[in-house]
Amino acid sequence: MEENKREMFLHDWVVEEIKVQYYKEFNEIKINKFGVEDNEIDGLFPDVIFGNYGQIIMLGEVEVDSTINSESIKRWKMIQDLGISLIIFVPIVKLKIVRDMCWENKLIERVKVSSFSVDIRRK
Repeated sequence: MEENKREMFLHDWVVEEIKVQYYKEFNEIKINKFGVEDNEIDGLFPDVIFGNYGQIIMLGEVEVDSTINSESIKRWKMIQDLGISLIIFVPIVKLKIVRDMCWENKLIERVKVSSFSVDIRRK
């Protein structure tokens, strides 16, 4: 499997896992997988839309190694401009880099950065 396909797979897997993990907190969770634009908010397609009783509470963006760049910052700013809380999920090894990017671009007070990791345990 080439690197890009692996990252797309990882992105979509994390999006699905977030949906499962947050299901008890939010009664409506809509997702947009890599390259799929099913759920829109004002012309934007965040990866995860968290809602309760018809109201959008929070938006989520899942980033993988290849999507952490200046284009991501533009997208985060556009999503944040909607006035809805934004949480950015990044690989744990990229947490500091993304926090620094948010700091440098005056986003650190407006977004939450969370991490994910995939652990394969040996028996």
